[in-house]
Amino acid sequence: MLPIWKDKLSIEKITDRWSQEIRPPTSREELLDFFKTAWWRGEWKTDSPLTHLALLKSMYRSVRERDLTTLVFVSKEDGTISEGIELAGGGLLFDVNELERPTIPVPSNDPETWTDASCAAAFELLSQTPLRKYYPDRTIQFLMMEIDYRQFVQLVAAYGLDLPNFWRPSIPKPAELQKQADISISSKSSKEVPLRPEIRKRGPQPRKFEQTKEAMRRDIRKGLLAVTTLDAMPEKELEQRYGVSRDTARKSRAEILSEEAMRRDIREGRLTLARLREMRDEELEARYGVSCGKARDVVLSEIVEESNHDK
Repeated sequence: MLPIWKDKLSIEKITDRWSQEIRPPTSREELLDFFKTAWWRGEWKTDSPLTHLALLKSMYRSVRERDLTTLVFVSKEDGTISEGIELAGGGLLFDVNELERPTIPVPSNDPETWTDASCAAAFELLSQTPLRKYYPDRTIQFLMMEIDYRQFVQLVAAYGLDLPNFWRPSIPKPAELQKQADISISSKSSKEVPLRPEIRKRGPQPRKFEQTKEAMRRDIRKGLLAVTTLDAMPEKELEQRYGVSRDTARKSRAEILSEEAMRRDIREGRLTLARLREMRDEELEARYGVSCGKARDVVLSEIVEESNHDK
């Protein structure tokens, strides 16, 4: 199954795809509970208006209107909760159904006065309260929530889980200038009749090649991929991870590994900027394994930018 290349996904889509590959096997329902618990605890957020506080207020009103009968909300000023029926022997008789309902503490009976800080205890209790048992009518709201890739990776890492293969961040779009150049070339080509069929050059398409290299750089910068892991990764896995041909993935990796080797040599004092700048292509190829002219330009430009920024 090919990976999804988007910056955001709904919890519904994530639980569907993740449940098919996570080990040990985990159901969609269990994964939904995982996201629900983390959301109530503030471990990830959405861009939608549905905040913890907004949902808590909505659920509180539903309980007061008897639309939601599986939870109990209590406050210091609340006198509506049953205190039991006093028996002749001095004991109390409680409604069993009421005792089984989770009791959620709230600051007061006026939701408009609530804040995130004052409702912290309520958020924590709701994070521990099974969604499907006590407020199943809210399931669709959680399934429709979207989480961005960065938050998803942080959440997976925080819980010590393996990063799944079904989702990858979107590949950067081509620069506007490149688009215009493509249009210009296409328009020009359509007006000219070639004297002989054009022979397509072998090798990766330039845009795909540059996009794949940028995606690899981003994964390394964000800590999503170690250089050693990239070096050892089978070509089939590279193909699936970056959504390109094996040839493009292999050549992109070779340049990225060359860049990283140059950076390492400079950091560890085995190479100076001046020496790197004056090295001939043959020397670069002999030292780093491939033709590294472009890789050298990237490394030099980054170091110059860092130096200017420090100033």
